[in-house]
Amino acid sequence: MEIYELMNNVNNWIKKILKDNYVGVYFHGSLRLGSFNPNKSDLDFIIVVKDKISSETKKLIWDKMLENEKLFPKKGFEFSVVLEENCRNIKHPIAYELHGSRDWIEKYKENSSILINDDYKTDPDLASHFNVINVPNDKMDFGKPSKEVFEKVPKEYVINSNYQDTLDCKEEITNNPVYCILNLCRFYALIKDNLTLSKYDGGKWAIENMDSNYNDIIKSAMKDYLSDTDSIYDNERLKEFAEETICLINEIMTRRSTNEHRKR
Repeated sequence: MEIYELMNNVNNWIKKILKDNYVGVYFHGSLRLGSFNPNKSDLDFIIVVKDKISSETKKLIWDKMLENEKLFPKKGFEFSVVLEENCRNIKHPIAYELHGSRDWIEKYKENSSILINDDYKTDPDLASHFNVINVPNDKMDFGKPSKEVFEKVPKEYVINSNYQDTLDCKEEITNNPVYCILNLCRFYALIKDNLTLSKYDGGKWAIENMDSNYNDIIKSAMKDYLSDTDSIYDNERLKEFAEETICLINEIMTRRSTNEHRKR
């Protein structure tokens, strides 16, 4: 199924389930930022509602995703249901009503009450997702325009949302090289130049701006990300690249912390 047809179908499913409680469905991730690869990307979206949703509605949403699981890209889907008021008045970490992804399917099938309950739940990753939705792209918005729903996310929330995941790349880079290489690049672009980039564009930015000795690694990751190729990487060089980039990131983080302390 063509991706825009799938997006339209997702919106129609959600709109039918939510009825008057529907505000919109907003696609983010690599799709919104222009580097979507159906073989290596999942479909990321935020569902916004006016009022809290019942357990019955939560189950209807999850069941609809599972019913149509085969229509999604190979990597599956990831979504969160968020109250409109929490999109406008952002408090980090952001609260959500329901979350779903391919990684949570087995949990849902084994015991749906783990995911479907009235517990107060927050997700630090939502600050990063909202920040991507702040990047204008009308084709990614269904329902009320995103600029009328989502407040601009404070930069410190976006950094906090991504920082630990970035640090984890030091240990994870040999297991997941493409993700970690490009994620390190785009996070460095975020804190250095205040840019919200796709993984691919993060790699492109790094080649042009980092003056790194590891451009070959970055280029291989960019190629693999947009194709079906899987390059062979030297694990030692991967670790060295991660250490170098994290060192550059931490230098900026330290300067930011020092400057903020002086302002107080």
